[in-house]
Amino acid sequence: MDLNDPTTVALLAAEAFEAAGHPYALYGGLLTAAYGEPRETRDADLAVVDLTADRAREALATTGVQVLIAFENTTFGGLSLSRLTLLGPMRDMGSADTTGATSATGLNTIYLVQPRSQRYAALAVERAVRSTLRDRPLRVLTLEDFILFKVLSTRDRDLEDARAAIRRSKAALDRVLLDDERAALAAELPDVDIERRWAAIQDQL
Repeated sequence: MDLNDPTTVALLAAEAFEAAGHPYALYGGLLTAAYGEPRETRDADLAVVDLTADRAREALATTGVQVLIAFENTTFGGLSLSRLTLLGPMRDMGSADTTGATSATGLNTIYLVQPRSQRYAALAVERAVRSTLRDRPLRVLTLEDFILFKVLSTRDRDLEDARAAIRRSKAALDRVLLDDERAALAAELPDVDIERRWAAIQDQL
């Protein structure tokens, strides 16, 4: 189990969450490579619904991995993020404290990503589609929800990821869903300038 490999980490988390009954969908750099343009990534991002960092850590513990909660429910634009650091197999960690009292830097990171709109978070993960990664099954966000998550984020890089996905799959986009969800999110999250970020994506297509 190579915890330095983000694909291995994503599959590990997907299997652990599925076994524990926690809804999830792949997001982040690994999905960017499928929907847009490949870029280097070291961590694994998973969209979740009402999954606390503690419950995620408990699910991952069943795989034999030691996990540190770095932060939980931190707001980034229209998203709430929790970061879990994978410290390595439990058998290699001796008596390390699973509550986080450790100085280990970790081998890799899992981000739990949840839209601040509970309505939309549940719908996005429910719409997730079955796919495969290295011939192993997992759920991934739809193309439209991948783009909307990027709109809800804060970084310019996320805008470029969304543009790349639109350029690559323009004809396949469900424009009605995109427009309807964008309008609903703008009303639900008035502190996030969703329309400005969407306009910035469109301006450079």
